[in-house]
Amino acid sequence: MVNNKEKEFVKSLLNWFEQNKRDFTWRNPDLTPFNILIAEIMLQKTGANQVEPLFTSFIQKYPTVQEVSNLSEEELGEILKPLGLYKRRARDIKKTIDSIINNGGEIPYDVKELKKLPGVGEYIANAVACFAFNQCIPIVDANVGRVIKRVFSFPVKSAPSRDKALLEKMEEIIPRKSYREFNLALLDFAALVCLPRTPSCEECPLKEMCDYFRLI
Repeated sequence: MVNNKEKEFVKSLLNWFEQNKRDFTWRNPDLTPFNILIAEIMLQKTGANQVEPLFTSFIQKYPTVQEVSNLSEEELGEILKPLGLYKRRARDIKKTIDSIINNGGEIPYDVKELKKLPGVGEYIANAVACFAFNQCIPIVDANVGRVIKRVFSFPVKSAPSRDKALLEKMEEIIPRKSYREFNLALLDFAALVCLPRTPSCEECPLKEMCDYFRLI
């Protein structure tokens, strides 16, 4: 059952997002599930601004599973080198492509099936399910965990994406209609306002309800 503070949190966050949302290519609703999967693999442990130009040029040249499958792992690695972790990303993408082709060229819709793809964990699976397949599923990473911990004094484990209690909390809070916007709003809010070391607490639209702000 969602309480009043949680309802106000969702409302305030969505209102903030309307005025402050970031514009990235992978947020285009016309992209394919495959494009979104590639974006999420590129975004793993890498800043969005760093990924944006490479992702945009990549999907222009290689928009489909088949076109990416024609690349060797070494060629993929060279393309992905600016992002770091390029050998691992290239290996994961190549293995994922093989798995998708064996599945008839289709990206799995189900989260459990998505997690069977190489390099796809809880966060990427949930992100693809939400952003590519329009499923009401929360996405949880360290940034989301930080916001929830501060606002609600909620205990968050060291690996938030695998924190079952946190995931259950987010499943309760996430709105049933604007869930895609809510997930994006959390990511943007954590990146622009609720920063790890120097949060902009005085300018924060959530400060009146935030437990962390009351303690500083």
